[in-house]
Amino acid sequence: MTEIAYTANYVTQAELRRAYARLGHQSTTPAWSATLLISDDLSMAWACRVLEPPELRQENPAASGWHIIARAGELDWPPLRPEEEIWPALLAKDPVPTGKRAEQDAAFLGKTVEEMHLDALRRHFLSDAHIGNVKRNKGDVNFDPVVRDWDATARELAVFLDTHRPPKLTATQRVMVQGVHLAELETAVAHAKVSLGRLMRNAAVGHGPKLPHGFKSEMAHYGGVSRPTVDAWLGDRGCCEPPVPDTDGTVQPSPNSHLAPHALVDDAP
Repeated sequence: MTEIAYTANYVTQAELRRAYARLGHQSTTPAWSATLLISDDLSMAWACRVLEPPELRQENPAASGWHIIARAGELDWPPLRPEEEIWPALLAKDPVPTGKRAEQDAAFLGKTVEEMHLDALRRHFLSDAHIGNVKRNKGDVNFDPVVRDWDATARELAVFLDTHRPPKLTATQRVMVQGVHLAELETAVAHAKVSLGRLMRNAAVGHGPKLPHGFKSEMAHYGGVSRPTVDAWLGDRGCCEPPVPDTDGTVQPSPNSHLAPHALVDDAP
C-alpha cells in the first residue's frame, strides 16, 4: 500500500486525510517504495524520511525530515457541493439573525435581514477557489466540508495513486529510511530504560525505610537487566524523587539530592 504523509496538519491536509480514510482506497506497492508527501497547498512529491543534521538532533536524536525524490504534481481544491445541499447545512450552522440590530443593519443596506445574511454567508463560504484556471492562495478559500466536497478530492488522489507507481528507493535512500527507523528505536529504548529505572525507584520507596531481602534480584529478573544495572538505576534518582533505601536501611545517595523537595514520582502512563 502506498504510504501517504503530510507536511503538517493544515485544514486542507486534515480534511483530505479524513476524506481519503472514508474512501477506504488501497493501492498495492512493492517494499522500499517512496512515500507520497502532500503539502498544505495539496502539491505532492515522492519522498523518503531522512535524519536531520547532527546539530539539529541534540535534544531529539530521532528528529527527521523529508528527502524529496521527485515532484508529483498537485491536487485541485475541492469543488463546491451542490447549492441545494449547501444552504440547508449552512443555515443550520448559522441561522438567520433576529433582533433590532439585525433589522437596522439590513435596512441600512436596503435589504431584508435574510438577504443580508445570505449575502454574508455567500461571501464567507462560497468564494471562488480559482482565478481563471489557477488555484487561489489557500488563505483566500474557505475549506469547510459543509460547502467543499472533500470526497471528490479524495477520489482524485485515489486515481493518482492507481495510475502512478511510486519510485523504488535507491540503496542510499534505503539507508536514510533505515537510519530514521534505528534512531527512533534507540530513542524508544532510552526512554524505556529511564522509565524502568524510575519505576524501580518508586517500588523501592514503596517498601519503606529498608528494602526486603531479594528485592534487587527481583528487579533484575522482572526488568530483564543485570544486578549492577539495578544498583545503578536505584542510585540515579532525580532531583524531585525521594531517597531510595538500601537493604541495610541506608539511603542511596543522589548527586542532586540537595536540590530536591522529596515527592514520589508517578510514572504511570
